[in-house]
Amino acid sequence: MEEYLIGKKEKGIFRIYNLKTDKSYFGITKDIIKTRAEERFMLDLGLHKCQELQEDYKTTGLELFVIDLVKIANEEDELDALLSETIAEFTAKGITLYQA
Repeated sequence: MEEYLIGKKEKGIFRIYNLKTDKSYFGITKDIIKTRAEERFMLDLGLHKCQELQEDYKTTGLELFVIDLVKIANEEDELDALLSETIAEFTAKGITLYQA
């Protein structure tokens, strides 16, 4: 019942995507529901660790950002390796990254 009401705890790689600039920020999550709330909270407070992302958020506003899970990890997946793999895949497609 809790999974239905709150959402499934999924781990993997998340992305904060700026719809206006087409830039992406990637990170590791063990609970996407919690991570979405934490990342948004940090951005709202102006305290996100990625200054470039923080400046765009401050200038552009929440409406043009999407925080989503782009890769779901299996139990045996190494999250750091999955993050590197995901970043390589997206940059090969021409996606511009925020520099942390």
